[in-house]
Amino acid sequence: MGETTGSVSLIIPTRNEAGNISELLVRLGRLPSGVLREVVFVDDSDDDTPAAIAYLAGSVDFDVAVVHREPGMRTGGLSSAVVEGFRRGRGEWLGVMDADLQHPPEALADLFATGESVGADIVCATRNVSGGGRDGLGAARDVISRSFSTFARRVFPRRLRGVSDPMSGFFIVRRSVLDPEALRPTGFKILLEILVRTPGLRRAEVGYEFAPRHAGDSKASLREGMVYLRHLARLRLAA
Repeated sequence: MGETTGSVSLIIPTRNEAGNISELLVRLGRLPSGVLREVVFVDDSDDDTPAAIAYLAGSVDFDVAVVHREPGMRTGGLSSAVVEGFRRGRGEWLGVMDADLQHPPEALADLFATGESVGADIVCATRNVSGGGRDGLGAARDVISRSFSTFARRVFPRRLRGVSDPMSGFFIVRRSVLDPEALRPTGFKILLEILVRTPGLRRAEVGYEFAPRHAGDSKASLREGMVYLRHLARLRLAA
């Protein structure tokens, strides 16, 4: 394992992403010194993703951990995997990013620099501000994503104020302000859960270009969309 001088514990939930691991770790390894402390993969895969991570972990200058969840432990989907990673992260900041490289690893440095400079508690990468773009999303998914984001902001106008992309899966949050045990997520949209259940967070945003998937298949589906809508309803009833 490498040095542990960075500030961000990056949580990456994975499900059958073996084809993306090499490129992902190479690009994370190019981040400026002081940003990345460790990467915690929380893995729900049935392919060779854990083996790919273990094989490449020794080639990078930051710590890499893998938490593989057997099928009976995967209740709650990718967002529950992120919460498991939150429990294990040791950095000042806890980051979340997908493994498919649609979230450009280089943007993690921008999130960290923004959080430090403005004193934010949470910094969200967004496709919806200057410097952001959605070309990698595809027309159908873009319409669905925009619709779901608009719906969420209408349901929670105050708690989502200042957040242009509550559907984002790419952000960092200070470990000191987050209580993983207060989170009860389901599906794959953990940011909405955090913003609704943790009021008062100082927020900032950074634009990023949503890229095409590097390898493998998207996990987005009609079923996941229905899970999101049900979860939104549960959050509204609990608010």
